[in-house]
Amino acid sequence: MAGVSSQQQKGESPDGSLNGDDTPELRTIAARLEAHSKRIESLEDELDDVSKEHDALRGEVEDLQQENENLRAEVERLDARTDLLSLVENSDEMTAKQRRIALIQHLKKAAEKERERGRDAKASLNKEEAEAALKYPDIDRTTFYDDLRKAPRLVGKNDVLWYESNSGGESRLKMNLENGDLPGDVVGHRRRNGGE
Repeated sequence: MAGVSSQQQKGESPDGSLNGDDTPELRTIAARLEAHSKRIESLEDELDDVSKEHDALRGEVEDLQQENENLRAEVERLDARTDLLSLVENSDEMTAKQRRIALIQHLKKAAEKERERGRDAKASLNKEEAEAALKYPDIDRTTFYDDLRKAPRLVGKNDVLWYESNSGGESRLKMNLENGDLPGDVVGHRRRNGGE
């Protein structure tokens, strides 16, 4: 046929779409192809939405994790304070041995927290920190130094608990649980009202 292109001879319109002479099979395939194409576009839109929602949720999770960390730290702080308050509830009745054990237990708790954070289980305190831990404002400062100096005798392991005397108020009672454990009679000690 003169003036008829090869596309028109095959039943195709010049713009590539199917014309009315196409077989029903081709029209069905074309319809399915278009439906699949629309479905892919729809799925891509859904994927974008899900991705945005995922990013938003990730941000919320990170915020919640930070809040959880802050709350855990506050609980630990309050727990430590509660333990110490129970130890010194009747502070005027505490014996020297009970004060020293309370200091050892305070250091033990601090060292264990360091271990939970992935660091070496070490802790130390000076006279001011001992005073704050025991809530003993009316005891002479030499008594605190005496407690810090003599507390290691209750443990009996100089590589686990020792006193370092330095000038300028930097003397410290130091604990390193990496070098061993504390004796059961010190760890399990509970102050009784009226002293021991």
